[in-house]
Amino acid sequence: MMFDFNYEENFEPSSNTKQWCLYTHKTPRAFAGVNLPGLFQTTNYVWQILGFIAIFLLEGLATFWCFLEGVVITAILASIFVDLVLAIVAHLYQKDICRMQNELIYEDPENAGRIERQLKSFKLRQNFFYLLIMISAIFKIFWFFDVYRIVDATMLFIMTCYIIGAILHITCTGYALFTFIFNWKINREHNAYLDSNHTVYAFDKNSPLRTRLNSQDVHEAQVGRHQIIKDPDGHIYLETLGVLTDAELWTLIGKQVEQEHKRALAVDGVRHQILILEQDPMGVHSSKSTSTDEKHKMGVVA
Repeated sequence: MMFDFNYEENFEPSSNTKQWCLYTHKTPRAFAGVNLPGLFQTTNYVWQILGFIAIFLLEGLATFWCFLEGVVITAILASIFVDLVLAIVAHLYQKDICRMQNELIYEDPENAGRIERQLKSFKLRQNFFYLLIMISAIFKIFWFFDVYRIVDATMLFIMTCYIIGAILHITCTGYALFTFIFNWKINREHNAYLDSNHTVYAFDKNSPLRTRLNSQDVHEAQVGRHQIIKDPDGHIYLETLGVLTDAELWTLIGKQVEQEHKRALAVDGVRHQILILEQDPMGVHSSKSTSTDEKHKMGVVA
């Protein structure tokens, strides 16, 4: 994640802010045949910002060139604004897409089938807006060619600028803007945590979130303030305080020796992360927080 959690603090962002992390770019990881799409991580933010800036440099240069060639650029300018709106609207689906990709890891076959259908629907809607962005690029190229009427280096330059701009809108704009908002929200809550003398946006150090693991052969391990423990009855639990980032989960998985143990922990670990996603810290109350009944259904022990 972009935010660096300090193990000396008991800071935990709100459920609402954690949900915004789903909009950010992830780097998938595979363990023992389980493909983890990523949940609590943010990657390639600098490249996305650079790509976002490059859009306006490329399209601005191409549009200025169009103006010099006598093209009425009003429609092109409007199209550039529409591209930005389309990229934002398309990315609104990313939160649900990311969550459903993670839920597919641990859900039973019946629920998995329903989630897969929903996932395909959201991806189809997202791709529809991406298609509109590409159509907009073609429109801008045609608008220039309708006046210029010559296929030469200038024409190819204009075409390249608008096509690359469209591709960058699809790959960078949503991630850049939504990651910026996520970083702003989590830093704002961290400042509120510090200003409140650690009483709001804080987790209870004496009340870890516990999930009983389905595999009783997973080895005990610890990463930071998160651990896998065995109770006197021989039951294995994953205990976490605050956010269990993807990097921390991957480290816990990496400490397992057998492939089947890695596979089991990968599945239960993501299930546990989804619970953290819904969990509000002290001093924050949300209607979306996971209910007690829902926690019991997912194997959480108070």
